[in-house]
Amino acid sequence: MSKAVLRYARALAGVHTSDIVTIPILGEGGSVISAHLLIGPASQLYSTSVSDSIDEFTDPTLVDDLERRTREIQPSTVAWPDEMLDIAVDDELEGPF
Repeated sequence: MSKAVLRYARALAGVHTSDIVTIPILGEGGSVISAHLLIGPASQLYSTSVSDSIDEFTDPTLVDDLERRTREIQPSTVAWPDEMLDIAVDDELEGPF
């Protein structure tokens, strides 16, 4: 999911616009809550791997939506096969998008 968010942020920055995305995160006590991110040209986002974390949770519908939004902005951009190698590739991102 983090790659989808970062790809969308990069696409938004490329066209000098912004958007708000809502992603699931872990809240107090381990419950899943929503975080709202404003992403765009001035975004300072990062992702990092955590070796001893709980199992990763994903939202395939959110990933699909972010990838659709990214394709609307950058229809010919391909996936990042050589970037962020420490982050698992989203299942939905095989081949160009």
